[in-house]
Amino acid sequence: MDTILIIEDNKTMRDSTAELLSLAGYNTMKASNGKEGLEIAKKEHPNLILCDIMMPGLDGYGVLKAIENQPDLGAIPFVFLTAKSEKGYFRKAMDQGADDYLMKPFEGEELLKVVGSRLRKNEMVRKNSQKSVERLNEIINDENIDKNINILTDRKTIKKYEKKGRIFLQSDTPNFIYLLMSGKVKTYKINDLGKEFITEIYKAGDFFGYSCFFDQDKHQESAIAIEDSEVALIPREDFYQFLFSNTEESLKFIRLMSEKLFDAEDKLLKMAYDSARKRVAEALLFIMSKYENDGKKDMFINVTRENLSAIAGISPESVSRNVSDFKEEGLIETDNGGIRILNLKKLENIKN
Repeated sequence: MDTILIIEDNKTMRDSTAELLSLAGYNTMKASNGKEGLEIAKKEHPNLILCDIMMPGLDGYGVLKAIENQPDLGAIPFVFLTAKSEKGYFRKAMDQGADDYLMKPFEGEELLKVVGSRLRKNEMVRKNSQKSVERLNEIINDENIDKNINILTDRKTIKKYEKKGRIFLQSDTPNFIYLLMSGKVKTYKINDLGKEFITEIYKAGDFFGYSCFFDQDKHQESAIAIEDSEVALIPREDFYQFLFSNTEESLKFIRLMSEKLFDAEDKLLKMAYDSARKRVAEALLFIMSKYENDGKKDMFINVTRENLSAIAGISPESVSRNVSDFKEEGLIETDNGGIRILNLKKLENIKN
């Protein structure tokens, strides 16, 4: 049974909302002010939070900001309750990172529709995320494929590349498939004007350099280490033999390639239609996803303006303007050539 936390200083509104939700089969918790509601949220981890905006002491905006700063609470759907009809309050509520809002007084049907919709969407995101993790684990961590890959890499060359070391260049003959053992590697293309576009960033455990294996005699992109890295070079013919002699692993590898193709098509669609602001937010989140399993305790990423530009597909000047906007809005801060993400949920809202 889903649990809804209601933070509302008006007792009549608080009790009537709880009653409607209880009759619909939800478990409810109530708080009469922002501070109390925040303490309950930290202790109980509800499935959704309904929160009034205008409250004495800690208002709804303060509650939302505090929730977003708690890693274990940031994914909880947050819906504002407000009696304010001015457009500015709605805009501010959504800009602050709220998932939805309800105008008081609201009908029971409207309340249940918003609550049900937000819970379903959150569950869908959770399941899709879990499926993605399971699929990745199936491809990368499958016991048999690990065993066979280890046999291959044990007897093949492991090369060390310093930061900015070139692994292969666009138009090189693809003699190897590459398995990144440690570090980070980016692949990129250069257009006729010398502009760079980053196609992917790889982390430890990722294969790369395989996109041209079956129908191309030249690499269609270049690869460079973006930090000190170790790479296993598996000869092309050995890897062919590995795939052809292991049907299950061949299918998994084909699925991996298909997913990369879908990702590339999705990226092209976003480049064609998304705003610069949205593309910079997505580039930041994309880079962060490559570092989030490195044992970091905060959300600091090493990234240059040029790399952000090459991922987002916009000019470095446009990247700088949007990074400055994000800093002013309190979403990020810059630190020693890197960026620390302060408001992950709002960046995700901009992306989505």
